[in-house]
Parts: sequence; C-alpha cells; structure tokens
Amino acid sequence: MANPKRKLSRASRGHRRAHLALSRTQLVRCTHCGVMIRPHTICKACGYYRGRQVTLAAE
Repeated sequence: MANPKRKLSRASRGHRRAHLALSRTQLVRCTHCGVMIRPHTICKACGYYRGRQVTLAAE
C-alpha cells in the first residue's frame, strides 16, 4: 500500500479541500400555502406539488 513520502503542508491540504465547503440549502415558497420548501419537492404542509394536490396534508 502506498504511503506519503513527506508531510503535506496546511496550504496544500487546504487547496485540495477548497471545493468541499457546504453550500446553503436552496428554498422556494410553496405556491399554494406559502411555506418555504426545497425546490421540486412535495410541500409537507399542504401536500401540493406544481399546483396539484398529490398527498393528504399531515395535520
């Protein structure tokens, strides 16, 4: 199994990990009830998706 020849500096390690930062979750407003939800998902508050009711609301 391969082993590193030298210790990797903090800068080199940071350059490799530069793209691993977490991004904020995208949220949009539900067109039916106005609750903030993730895009392309069924609204958990009202059960609507793209203007149509697909599930019963969990009240």
